[in-house]
Amino acid sequence: MKNNLSTLSILHYVYGGLICLIGAAVLVLLLSLGNLFQSDWFLRNAEEAPPAIVGALMSVIGWSVFVFLEAKGIANIISGTLLAKARGRVFSQIVAGLDCLNIPFGIALGIFTFIELNKDDVKQLYAAQGASV
Repeated sequence: MKNNLSTLSILHYVYGGLICLIGAAVLVLLLSLGNLFQSDWFLRNAEEAPPAIVGALMSVIGWSVFVFLEAKGIANIISGTLLAKARGRVFSQIVAGLDCLNIPFGIALGIFTFIELNKDDVKQLYAAQGASV
């Protein structure tokens, strides 16, 4: 039982770090595209230049996606910390539900989290940890 929670905790750390890295990569990509679309070089050399708002829109979308993915990655890291301490069962279940939105690794992690956190001995462990606080 305890080994499964520690494995689950490590998986949440790794997945959260991966999501944060992907968020940073998406930000760099979309900001670069936004700057390219607004650059003088692109406007001079393109046959049909997009409207100037396209570059600004790419930047706004980049920052929005970045904030969302960083929040999701940090939530996974926090969930990993709580799983290691056998606390915050509901928070970890909410994060697992959000993880199920990502195919295929998020679904696998979310389902494994739900299965593990719904076992009777794990529920007892969480109850015992909550009583000793």
